Amino acid sequence: MIAFFLSVVPTAFCREVSPKFLIIHLDAVSSSKFFQYMEEEYLPNTKAIFKEGHAIKYGLSLFPGGTENIIPRLKEGLGNETGENIGWGYYNREKGREVSGIKSFSNLFSAIPRRAQFSMLYGLPVIDSLMFLPMMNIPQLLETYGVIQLYWFSPDAAGHVFGEKIYLNSIRRFDRYLGRLVKRLNLDEVNLILYCDHGMALDNEIVIDHVLEINRVLGDGLESFFFPNVYLKDLNLKEYYAQKIVQETKIDFTFYKENGYPDIVRGYSIDSKVIFQENGEGKIRYLFEGKDEFSYYTDGYQGEWLSADEWLILTRKSKFPAVPPNIFGFLSNKNAGDIVLVVNPPHLIFTNLIFDYTGNHHGVTDMDLLVPILLRGKELEHLYDREEMWLHTLFTSIPNLSFYGSTPERENHSLSLWGNLKDGEFEFPGFELTLSPHYRWNLALRHENDITKGWFEYDVYSSYVIRLWAGAGVEYRASENSWEPFLQSRLQMDFDRIQFNYGGQVHLNNFKEWQENRKEINYRINKNLYLNWQIPNRLGFTLHW
Repeated sequence: MIAFFLSVVPTAFCREVSPKFLIIHLDAVSSSKFFQYMEEEYLPNTKAIFKEGHAIKYGLSLFPGGTENIIPRLKEGLGNETGENIGWGYYNREKGREVSGIKSFSNLFSAIPRRAQFSMLYGLPVIDSLMFLPMMNIPQLLETYGVIQLYWFSPDAAGHVFGEKIYLNSIRRFDRYLGRLVKRLNLDEVNLILYCDHGMALDNEIVIDHVLEINRVLGDGLESFFFPNVYLKDLNLKEYYAQKIVQETKIDFTFYKENGYPDIVRGYSIDSKVIFQENGEGKIRYLFEGKDEFSYYTDGYQGEWLSADEWLILTRKSKFPAVPPNIFGFLSNKNAGDIVLVVNPPHLIFTNLIFDYTGNHHGVTDMDLLVPILLRGKELEHLYDREEMWLHTLFTSIPNLSFYGSTPERENHSLSLWGNLKDGEFEFPGFELTLSPHYRWNLALRHENDITKGWFEYDVYSSYVIRLWAGAGVEYRASENSWEPFLQSRLQMDFDRIQFNYGGQVHLNNFKEWQENRKEINYRINKNLYLNWQIPNRLGFTLHW
């Protein structure tokens, strides 16, 4: 009978999703480091995979460089002038209260797809070695969702805390795992995007205790401080404190918007005064007194008004790519500080971590903000001529990339039959029929021996490896002519073709007695047919459609 079903099950039962996108987030690798590692053959798989695609070497992330700032903006293509996150916390002047980093983390967490959120735990050094578990399920997830985002967070923690050796180990591990994954994908059907969200300047030596220094310099004039944002009690003292900070600390730059002139940003370093002025049409020019800290005029800039894209084209090879529109946009955000600080390498802000804190991405240099963007696929070919790109515009530059239609309308329906081997033949005394009215919901009917059960279940938690279902139902025992309501839960774990299910139930009239009601291993033959082993001694099959 199993052979019969293997031959007649139509693959058309499976829902096909097209086009498919695999979007890979590699955290905290600057463009210069990425391509250096590639040339040194530390990334052989990544190099081979994207050889037939295109690499944008001058992707520019938003200031301040941080995962909490870029991920919540990517889907909508928002600049840093909009959006709530501007760092780990801010001061809400309208309400007169501080908004902690917990809110920033919540915004970041909610911007990550639900089933990918567990990836944050894999972001811890060493634990990233377990990323092979979710990655082995990517091919099947692509068939279901069409758009999958894979997050490799660990280089950020490794670079901040442990230095370049551990940092590079994580990136090399990523390359190995990616190579194994891609061998199982049909690259003619999948569009691959790999990007880094910000850079990482390593092995910095000059530590600035920024909290202590800002409190020392501003004293009673400080309302609140969440790096890089300084909030003042008296807004008329912006210029005074902006100069005082760079004169009395090792902070590289301070920037502020002049009161009454929303089109002008002024900034100070120890050797210069800079002006970023907007002309009302989205174009900005750069002026300075003293030293040209960014060397733009040396590189050919002549004081003209430029758009954000034009600034990036002009300065993409500069140590300070497109600083004027990046800083101007940030200070246009309603949550931004009255004064904004910039700490460039080799300077490093202080942290309370017990380890040496060597990495930094709090500046406006190429090591902080210039990132690689790698593309491969038919839906991405229109970007193959791009040499530079603002990172936050990446997703909105791809017409057929949609995150809102990628969730399936429902789960797979299924029919399971199982039994025991008796006298050389299978007997099938039981079956289970599951119908899904909507995504994350199942309705099920199961009959075995004299027991018939009906229930519903809901997916209360999912990652790329596990799904936790909870529900309720009623059980009928024919021999006793009795009906009993029950609550149940089920843990589903997927490892490529192998799926493990474990579940139990408790009757409402006896909450103390937990009963195991499911312990099974399924093996996927194809998209529609699974072999089923109900531990310890029952075999069967499950048909999906």
